[in-house]
Amino acid sequence: MNRSFMCAAAIGCTALLLPLAAQAHGIAGDRIFPATLVMDDPAVGDELSLPTVAIQPGSTGTAANEYDYGFEWDKTIVKGFGIAFNAGYTSFRQPGSAGGNKYGWQDPVITAKYEFLENDAHEILGSVGIQRELGGDGAVNSLGADTVGWTQPTIYLGKGFGDLPSSLGLLRPFAITGELGYQLQDSDHSTSAGGAAIPDVLNPSFSLQYSMEYLQSQVKDYGFPAFVNNLVPLVEVSYSLPSHDGTPQGQFAPGILYEGGSYQLGLEALIPANHASGNELGVIAQLHFYLDDIFPNTLGKPLFAGEAPRI
Repeated sequence: MNRSFMCAAAIGCTALLLPLAAQAHGIAGDRIFPATLVMDDPAVGDELSLPTVAIQPGSTGTAANEYDYGFEWDKTIVKGFGIAFNAGYTSFRQPGSAGGNKYGWQDPVITAKYEFLENDAHEILGSVGIQRELGGDGAVNSLGADTVGWTQPTIYLGKGFGDLPSSLGLLRPFAITGELGYQLQDSDHSTSAGGAAIPDVLNPSFSLQYSMEYLQSQVKDYGFPAFVNNLVPLVEVSYSLPSHDGTPQGQFAPGILYEGGSYQLGLEALIPANHASGNELGVIAQLHFYLDDIFPNTLGKPLFAGEAPRI
């Protein structure tokens, strides 16, 4: 675990040295929806998560640990519509195990995403997407990556509480985001690389977040230091619910985000929701760049002019 905290510290030190710039792209009215670590946010934009580092200890009494290193690149085609590419590298470290350490690339995932709804008065964003895992492209033999792929229709929603009355001012910085996807396997559900059945999976997730910047700028300036005003405490909850022959798994991820303008730093704990999800505390850290703020005329610019229609 010492190495994991060194990775998180390195990400933090790098982020704090970056210059502040314009605000992020996920905006509805006065609300900025930040990039969440465990689930996706409801916005479409040009951004880069590099790196995302997650560490999951094995069960109590074992020395096995899983280390995941990932990245995601999001690119707008036109404003409101874009694609994303995810890839990750996993290392299982099992000191003393007969199987030894295992490592390799996981299957890549490509997402097409369309932001169909923006309601500024009520601070609402809504998107739909299609995710596609390219099964069999990862380290199937060494890590048990899927031999077949899957396709997942997904809906993303975000709602800020800024339309609450002024008498409830301290509640107005709250926001919720949600993601709901249904993962459809390419196979006939017969077998996976390990010989087990492959079910379709319902994947619900949501986050509850509190924007200190919103409190300072839209409710009341309490004189907190600038560093505090850039923080977003939050908790993410995610579940995977197999359609058959499987046990639901989930996790709670409380943590904090630091909004640096053109970048974001995030750190969250990973807490298993049930015994099937594990019984040890993990951690995830991420350095996220908003390319539409850093390179507005080049890498952060949509490939084509125009805008996808929105409600």
